[in-house]
Amino acid sequence: MALTRRDAEEMAALVQRLLHGSVTREDWSNLLALTFLTQSEEALAAISAQGLDAFIVVAQPVCEGHAFHFDDFRRIYERICRAASPSLSRVVH
Repeated sequence: MALTRRDAEEMAALVQRLLHGSVTREDWSNLLALTFLTQSEEALAAISAQGLDAFIVVAQPVCEGHAFHFDDFRRIYERICRAASPSLSRVVH
């Protein structure tokens, strides 16, 4: 899935802040969320379908050095779910 122009601009701004020393959990978690949004629609739908708890179990060890809190993981997951919504609406049951 390609990032929207707004997402790409946000990502570029975050990268610049991080390169200049930002260590905020919010900047890092927003960059991680945007990185997830570059995955395929199928991958986003799969992450969304597994639920927040499963997402945290998988993501927490990868993000250990950033000291993310529950709210950070929830914000990332919610952004993934919003991005996955269009692809989920096309699924035929």
